[in-house]
Amino acid sequence: MKIVKTITEKMSLEDKIVFFRFLVGFIYGILVYIASLFTTPAKLTPIAWSISVMTYYITVIYVVIKYKPTSRFQIYLRGLGTFYATWILTVIILFELSKSIKGF
Repeated sequence: MKIVKTITEKMSLEDKIVFFRFLVGFIYGILVYIASLFTTPAKLTPIAWSISVMTYYITVIYVVIKYKPTSRFQIYLRGLGTFYATWILTVIILFELSKSIKGF
């Protein structure tokens, strides 16, 4: 956490919001990958997407409380693509890594 704190001290407000949503997306992607080990993709997909909407909404509330942004763009849209791209790419990368490790 000390590394994250030193990194974010020099960031602008928008950078802090994007970085926070990147971290949340990364953690969420790991959790979705772990869940994929225990269920089928057909069952996991609607659950993962539904929970991702709720997770993003929680980040909206957190951003409002912690960073007190001045515009709705910062509250709702800043970091939206980062969050979704991060969790989806994290799941894909972890899946491909595990597939390549099993291949050895």
